Amino acid sequence: MYNQPNKFLNMLQVAIENEWNANDFYKRLGEDTSNRMFKDYIKHAEDDELEHYKMFQRLHYQLTGQYHRFKPEKVMYQSFEDGVKKAQKDEFEAAEMYREMLFMLPNQMAYQPLFIAMTDEMEHATRFGTILGRLK
Repeated sequence: MYNQPNKFLNMLQVAIENEWNANDFYKRLGEDTSNRMFKDYIKHAEDDELEHYKMFQRLHYQLTGQYHRFKPEKVMYQSFEDGVKKAQKDEFEAAEMYREMLFMLPNQMAYQPLFIAMTDEMEHATRFGTILGRLK
C-alpha cells in the first residue's frame, strides 16, 4: 500500500513543474497569433498558471519547509493549432489530477489552491476549445 502523504507531495511537485512550464508555453503560444481574442484567452491562462505555480509553491513550503526546486522543461509544439490542441489536452489532464489530489488532502489548507486551480483549468480548456472551434 502506498503512503498517501508522499503520493500527494509527489503529485504537488509535478503540479508545480507543470504550472511553471505551462506559463512559459502560453507566453510563447500567445506570440504565435495576431487574433486579439485568442491572445486575450491565452494571456488569461498564462497569468492563472503563474498564480497556480505560486500557490502550489506556498503549499509545498507549508508542508515541507522548503520550496520545490526543479529544472524547467520547454513545451514544444509544431504550429499554433498544434499548440492549442496540446494546451487543451494538458488543461483537461491537470483538472483531473487536481480532482484526484482533492481526495487525498493532507490538511485543510491544501483545499483552496487545488480547488481554484482545478476550476481554472476547466475554464482554460473551454477557452482553448473556443480557439480551436474558430480555427476551423
